[in-house]
Amino acid sequence: MIKATGIGSVPHTDIKGVCDLILDRFPDMPFWPRLSRVSPRENMFVQFAEALPCLEADLDRKTVRVVQTSRERELLTFYDSFEHNGYEYFKIGRDHACGFYALMEMIEKNGHPCAFIKGQVVGPITFLSTVIGENGKALIHDDIMSDAIVKGLAMKAVWQAKKIEKMGKVPVIFFDEPYLSSFGSAFVPLERGKVIQMLNNVMGILTEKTGARTGIHCCGNTDWSMLLETKTDIVSVDSYGFGEYFTLYPNEIRKFLDRGGVVAWGVVPTAEYRASIGLDEIKKRLTICFDNLASRGLDTEMLLRHSLITPSCGTGLMREADATRVQNLISELSADFPSAGSVEL
Repeated sequence: MIKATGIGSVPHTDIKGVCDLILDRFPDMPFWPRLSRVSPRENMFVQFAEALPCLEADLDRKTVRVVQTSRERELLTFYDSFEHNGYEYFKIGRDHACGFYALMEMIEKNGHPCAFIKGQVVGPITFLSTVIGENGKALIHDDIMSDAIVKGLAMKAVWQAKKIEKMGKVPVIFFDEPYLSSFGSAFVPLERGKVIQMLNNVMGILTEKTGARTGIHCCGNTDWSMLLETKTDIVSVDSYGFGEYFTLYPNEIRKFLDRGGVVAWGVVPTAEYRASIGLDEIKKRLTICFDNLASRGLDTEMLLRHSLITPSCGTGLMREADATRVQNLISELSADFPSAGSVEL
């Protein structure tokens, strides 16, 4: 079997119930659920904005705004906490991530044989390109704020990883980058080198301070060669919708696998979900991706050893019953699909 995990967001409101589901369906690598229907504080931007300088949550709009009335003081406090390794300063509060606390407490109380626990943080490119400064421009064009946000999001990942390591598990932290699905368009004037540098910086801080494995998730098509060139351990691909595009990069994928990289195949659709989708269809989609790469010279057994299975994206916008079925399909495919051995992480 190929190991499986989830992306993050779920539509469920029964916190214990969804954690039970996750622990049962993803025994090798459970993930903590982001419960955006439980609280606006679990919006992917609001959730990780605590303790970041010059930012304020707008819960009515479920977004983050910039407030720079005390910018110098806040930046000094922020960098002091960062430099002195005070990762608790960057904690995610229970009211911002109730699924994290619930999952960890259930594992601590009842035990669980998993070797890995997956967490997630909004990626720096997505955060900085979405939050607008007081000058009307995205924060990614403000070098000072960009540096602070990259470091702050990295420390959010460090805080999660430290908690997971205390449980005796290996942290796997994904940086979710939906904004990169627009990379290369006229509306997203980002330089490739800047994207790689920011992603490497945020992951570098995490791996310097913890033993975490890192992942980058993009829920659309992008320049996959760019992500494969970063220092990430895992590249997460919506392979249901864009697998054929990903497999157009065989040389880059081979180099990525040779250095120990893992591909997380998002084989069960979320945005494109329909009730008629079954195990045979998603298994066929994944097989086509593997066959495409085999025809381009990649070893299938090696690819299997370096693969995970996930949904194509988070399920937070789906109906609860449909989201549960997505998790069930992932679990079934994980058990059904042949593997050449345990995933190498």
